[in-house]
This record gives sequence, structure tokens and C-alpha cells, in this order.
Amino acid sequence: MRLQSSYRLASVTLLAVFSLSLFGCAEGQFWRTGKYAPWVRKKWEAEEQIADTLFARKKRMTEAVASVAGGTVESQQEVAQKLSEVILRDPILLLRLHALKLITSLDCPKTADTLAIAASDPSSDIRIATVEALKRIPGQDSIYQLQEILANDTDDDVRIAATRALGNFQGQTSVRALALALEDRNPALQISATESLMRATGQQSIGRDVAAWQNYVRQVAPGADAQTIPGSNEEPQIAKEPSGGTFR
Repeated sequence: MRLQSSYRLASVTLLAVFSLSLFGCAEGQFWRTGKYAPWVRKKWEAEEQIADTLFARKKRMTEAVASVAGGTVESQQEVAQKLSEVILRDPILLLRLHALKLITSLDCPKTADTLAIAASDPSSDIRIATVEALKRIPGQDSIYQLQEILANDTDDDVRIAATRALGNFQGQTSVRALALALEDRNPALQISATESLMRATGQQSIGRDVAAWQNYVRQVAPGADAQTIPGSNEEPQIAKEPSGGTFR
């Protein structure tokens, strides 16, 4: 009897192990086929519907922006308003990031307003995407916003992104902003600042020497005349990288 009971217990155990190997703890490795659990077909269809919806909405946003590119401020403002609603309120992160990338193509007040709000978004992914958007928009306002992010954000990855973005701008204002990163205790932030300063000033020979850059900034940025730093007598220019619709 004991032998028979042991045999039955072993059989049940093997069956359980075999079942887990096929189905996993909840759905199993073959749940998408519906071969072993027909009810999962509904879940698969729901996921496909979500994927199709994401693709369709991204496509509509892209087409809407393309339709007003180079158009009137009013037409761009209308599309920017819809993108802004996605960026600031949509629950789907991928759509928000896509909208952030698109909105920089629209030269209108709503773009600037939206980026200013997105810079303080609870999601660090959105804040980093906002930094990437700002670095593509020339002008003092972009530098000031990046400086605010660098000074006040609590996420090091966001601050490093802002430091790198400031290297896209030539001029005294960007150099002063980068001084914040040079004085930071985070070595990664300091090194990012030296790399951005090389791009912003053209002073490649200083390299990644943090102390040398700190001395450079002290000498030329505070109270320096307009000719001290390349481009400082003009509106900031985007520095060149080193060679090497309805949306719902």
C-alpha cells in the first residue's frame, strides 16, 4: 500500500511539474497560441488592439504636425495645443514621449509653455525628453530653462542630460549655466560640464580638466565683456556636434 501511495504521489507531482512547464504559474509560455488555454485569446486580442491604437495615434500626431509645418502661427498653435494635452495628461508614456519629440517642430507660444510645464513633470523620463527638446530650440529661453533644471532637479540623470544639452549653445549665458555643474560634487556632472564647455566655447585644448575649466569660467564668465566668449554678443547659436489633427 505504501508503495502504491508513493507511486500515486510521484505521478501527481510529475503531472504538476509538467503542467507548470507548459503553462507557467499563471498563463504559461504558450498562452498566446490559445492552444492550452482558449480564454487567453481575448487577452491577446486586447493587447493587439492597444498596440494598434498606439500606432494609429502616433501616426495621426505625426501627420498633424507635418500638415502645419511652415504654416501660420495659428495653425501650429492649434496642433501644439493637442500635443500639449497628450504630453501633460495622457496616461501612456510612449505617446507622451512621441508628442514631446514632435512639438519642437512647432514654432508657437504653446510649445514653449508646454516645455516649461513638462520640465517639472513627476516622470524623470518626461523631464529628460523635455531637455532633449529644449536643446533643439535656439535662444536664451532654452538656456535659462536648462539652467533651472540643472540647478533644481533632484534626479542626477536629468541634471546630466541638462548639462550635456547646454553644450549645444555657444555664448556667455551657457558658460555661466555650466559653471553650476562644474562646482557640483558629482564627478559625472563635472565631466559632462567639461565636455559641454569644449563645445560651447571651442576651447578643445582644456579637455576634461575640471580645475582648469573652473579657473576659465571664473576669469571669463562673471562680468566678461561681449567679445570674451565666442557668440556671446549675439543670440545663442546651436553648437555643432563634434564630428566623429485629432490624436485620439
